[in-house]
Amino acid sequence: MALAGVRLAGCADVDPARLARFTERYPCPGFTSYEELIARPDVDAVVVALPHFLHCDATIAALQAGKHVLLEKPMAMTVAECDAMIAAADRTGKQLMVGHSQHFFPVNQAARALIAGGAIGRVVFATDTWYKPFYADPRPPWFLDASKGGGMWPMNGSHMIDRMTMFAGSKVAAVKAMVGTYFVDVPATDTGVALLQFANGVHATLQHCGYQTGKGVERFEGEITGTEGQLKLTTTRLWRCEEGKYEEVPVAASLPPLKPDWPGDKRLGATFINQMAAFAEAIRTGGEPAVTALYGREIVRVLEACEASARLGREVRLD
Repeated sequence: MALAGVRLAGCADVDPARLARFTERYPCPGFTSYEELIARPDVDAVVVALPHFLHCDATIAALQAGKHVLLEKPMAMTVAECDAMIAAADRTGKQLMVGHSQHFFPVNQAARALIAGGAIGRVVFATDTWYKPFYADPRPPWFLDASKGGGMWPMNGSHMIDRMTMFAGSKVAAVKAMVGTYFVDVPATDTGVALLQFANGVHATLQHCGYQTGKGVERFEGEITGTEGQLKLTTTRLWRCEEGKYEEVPVAASLPPLKPDWPGDKRLGATFINQMAAFAEAIRTGGEPAVTALYGREIVRVLEACEASARLGREVRLD
C-alpha cells in the first residue's frame, strides 16, 4: 500500500461489473450494499464517494455503525443535510472529514504558503476560471439531474469556492451569481459565474462552464492579486510575479511511492494520498480533521446562496 498503517478492508458497489473490476485491480472483499460493508467489525473508517443525493443517509448510517467517515465533496445537497450529519458525528464521537481535495493539491499548498509568508502582501482580489467539456467523462444518469445533485455547479463550483476561500483566508459574506444551463440540454447546471465578497474585504470572481464537446477550449487558471504582487496557478504549476513578469515557482510533489499504473500526473496523485494521510492522522490522534464538517457545510452554504442569487437576480448576504 502507498500509505503506511492503512489497509483496504472492502468495497461496496451496487453495480456487480464495476465491483468486480475494482476488486480485481485492488484485491479486497466486495459487497453489493454499503450496509454490508459498514456492518463489518474489521472496518474502522469508510470513504463515502456516492452520488450527491445519497451522501447524507450513507454518512449517518456509517457514523451510527461506529465508523469514521471521509465524505466526498460537496458535503451534501443542502445545509440542512450537513447539519444532520454533523449532529450524527457529534453523537457518535467519530471523525467526519470532507474531501475537499483542493486543500491537498501541492500547487495550492505552495500558493497558500507564499500568501501566508507575505510574498504578495495583503490579498485584495482573486479570480478562478475553469472551462471544460460537459461530457469530458462518461456522465452517469444522476449527474444529469439537478434534483439528485447533478450538474457542473455542485461538482466544480464547490472546488472553486473552496479554493478561493483558502486563498482569501475568510468566510464568504455575500454573493452575486449567475448559475444555470446554457450549453447542454439536460435538467442540470452547466454554468456558474459568481462574485464572492469575503468577510475580510477580499473579493473573488468565479467563471465556470461545461460546454458542448468540440465547441470550446479547456482552460483552468487562477490568479491572486495582492498589494505587493501576484500569483498565477493551474492544477500543477505556479508562477509569481517578479520584476514585472511571471516566473515559475517549483512545486514539489511531496508524495509517498505510487503504483506504476497511476493514471495521471504524479503531483495529482499526491493530492489524494495526502488527503487520506490527513484523515488517518485525525483518527489516530483524535484531533480536528484537516477539512472539518463545519468547513464543508460553509461551502454548501455558499453554493446554495449562489443558486438563490441566480433565482432572485440580486445579491445574497450570508453574514
